[in-house]
Amino acid sequence: MAAKKPVKRPTPAKKKPAAKPSHRRLSPEQRRQEIIEAARTLFLKKPEATVEEVADAAGVTRQLVSLYFPGGGTGPIYGAMFDQYIVKLPAMMGEDLIAKTTSKAQIRTRAERVIRGFLDWAEEIGEPWVFEESGTGAGVAVAARWRNAFELTVEALLPTRPKGVPVEKARLVFLSELTGFNAVTARMLAGKCTRADAEAVLVEGFVAVYTVVLPRLATA
Repeated sequence: MAAKKPVKRPTPAKKKPAAKPSHRRLSPEQRRQEIIEAARTLFLKKPEATVEEVADAAGVTRQLVSLYFPGGGTGPIYGAMFDQYIVKLPAMMGEDLIAKTTSKAQIRTRAERVIRGFLDWAEEIGEPWVFEESGTGAGVAVAARWRNAFELTVEALLPTRPKGVPVEKARLVFLSELTGFNAVTARMLAGKCTRADAEAVLVEGFVAVYTVVLPRLATA
């Protein structure tokens, strides 16, 4: 019986090595924004992420991240993100914040629009750290910026105080109210209270400022 001829098997084609991704040429501003977007996604999952982790997420080196965001740590990145958020706030709240009112009903209507705009803006951001002024982490990066934003907002609010209320007393009242806005908003975004509860509390506080607190501080 004749021996069977061995069957020739086709030689498998050699796989070509995967091409390495080419680095895109971006302008400094585009590269900076790319790093911010990578950090934004990362911080939502891991607020305590390091600069190294941000660099990995953005596909760049740690040195490049530090070049675009000098100062050490992730604080400068958080600060840059905050700056992008805060510019949208005036448009979200409209002119109601600094509008003068003549009756309690008007004050309530105005308060409802202001608070709704503020919370809409907060939910659009969706990140509790933006509203937390803690002594560590992201809070350090945004605390100074919030203080500056508060000071500018207070200056805009001062002309709306009732007649006879001293400027410095009104300033303290408004600063206290704005700080409360942040604290309640941070809790809402962290899932510690509902939007409805946050809105109800902030509206009542706003109304009380103009109908109870400030009038009692007016000089005779």
